[in-house]
Amino acid sequence: DLSVLYWDARHARSGAAFFDWYLDYSRLRSVFHQEFPAAETQPEILDVGFGTSEIPTRLFSDGWEFVTAIDLSAESVRLAQQRRNADQKSLQFLQMDACKLNFPDHCFHAVFDKATFDTLVCSSRPNVSAQAYLSEVFRVLMPGGVFLMVTHSGPAERMPYLLQDPSRGWKVQAARIPKQSSLNGAEAETEEAGEELETAATKSRAPCYW
Repeated sequence: DLSVLYWDARHARSGAAFFDWYLDYSRLRSVFHQEFPAAETQPEILDVGFGTSEIPTRLFSDGWEFVTAIDLSAESVRLAQQRRNADQKSLQFLQMDACKLNFPDHCFHAVFDKATFDTLVCSSRPNVSAQAYLSEVFRVLMPGGVFLMVTHSGPAERMPYLLQDPSRGWKVQAARIPKQSSLNGAEAETEEAGEELETAATKSRAPCYW
């Protein structure tokens, strides 16, 4: 798979340094606290396509200790496992295809995606890839779970994918993080359609949506 070879090579060149697409943890921390189940309830969280992101590690440090992060790149997983401390045993890094998740049904309270969906819809078969992925997210989420997606495209581009299969019964909400600021009740702009959760954010230079 050429895409796997590309990402393996890219991560190998980056080495142990963290890199986050779109937004780093500091810009998303308030969103996690608003949308994820409280850390003290010990929810199971899945981070899909983490790459070289610091987010799984930072979630663990903030009290969400049961985080499973997956990526298609073996090099990404190797680097993450290398960085993991001995006291972070519940923080797991696994090589896995986001469209073929090797998890049982209804096992995660929350699923997080930052740029993974965007990558899939840039593939040769965008809708096929997108629907395979969303079906897997729906399958592994517990009833009432949260799917938090950070994407560079707005609701008009993402809603058709998210709402295509009515059997999922998702409620979708989009909200914006203002530039150079964090999300709060006064600044959030929301849109509702259909039925689970997306969300929207703005990077300092380019818009993102969650």
